[in-house]
Amino acid sequence: MNRRHLRWTVPAVTVFVASVVAIVLFTQVGGSAACAAGGSASYYSAGRNGMCNLGTPAEGLYAAVGRAEYAGGKACGTYLDVTGPNGTVRVQVVDLCPSCPAGKIDLGKGAFARIGALSAGIIPVTYGTTRDPQVGPLQVKLTGGTAYSALTAVLNNHGNPLSTVELQTPSGFAPMRQGEDNTWTAPSGAVTSPVTLRIADMYGHQATVAGLTLGPKDFQPTGTVLYGGPSPSPSDSPSPSTVESSAPSPAPVASAGPSSLPPAPKC
Repeated sequence: MNRRHLRWTVPAVTVFVASVVAIVLFTQVGGSAACAAGGSASYYSAGRNGMCNLGTPAEGLYAAVGRAEYAGGKACGTYLDVTGPNGTVRVQVVDLCPSCPAGKIDLGKGAFARIGALSAGIIPVTYGTTRDPQVGPLQVKLTGGTAYSALTAVLNNHGNPLSTVELQTPSGFAPMRQGEDNTWTAPSGAVTSPVTLRIADMYGHQATVAGLTLGPKDFQPTGTVLYGGPSPSPSDSPSPSTVESSAPSPAPVASAGPSSLPPAPKC
C-alpha cells in the first residue's frame, strides 16, 4: 500500500520517548468507553487514500492510529483534537499505523507543523476523539452491486464512529458488514439503482440516504446530515479546508445531541 513515507530522523528516540509522561486520554471507538495512554506523535505521508479509503484532507490535516484505536476500521472518518507543544489541531482519522503502540499516532505533515517543530520528528501530545464534529452532508461511494460482485459502500462526513449501515431491499433493510478497509459490504446479489442506505452512529444518530446511483467512481454528495446543532469550537481549532477525493475537512465541535444519548467518557 506504500502508506508510510517518514521524512525525519530522530536521534536517541528511545531516550526521548521514555521521558514523555504518559497521559491517559483514550477515545471512544466502537461503542466502548475507555482510557488509553496518549503520549507522542510523528508525521508521515498517507499517499492518496490511506487504509480507510477516504482520501486525505487538504493541508495534511489527517492522522493514522494504532490497531487498538483503529478498531478494525471503526475509527475511520472520526476526528481527533490533538494538542502538542505549540497548540491544538483537529485531524481526521484516515489510516492505520500498524507499528503504533497505544498512545502513539502519526499525523500528516501539515497537522504536525501546526503543533510542533518538524525538526523534532516526534513530539509529546495529548489527544481525544471529537464527538459530533461539524461536517457537511454525508457522502457515499458505491461499487459492485452486480450478480458477480456484492455491493460495497464507503461513507464520509459521518463524524462519529458508525454502528450500522443497512441496504434497503424488497424485503426490508439488510445489514452491511464493515471491513478493516472501511468498506461496508451488502449480502450477495444484484442491486438496482437508485440505492437507499440507512446509517446510524454509536450515539444513536440515524439517517436514511436515498437516490444513490451505481457507477460513479467518486463520492456522491447527498443533502443528508447525520446530526446537527453545531456549537463554537475552541479558538485554536483549524478552519475548515477543502479535501482531496471529496473527503471532509476538520470543523468545529457540535453539541452532544439529545440528552438520552450516552455521555462522553470521563477519563
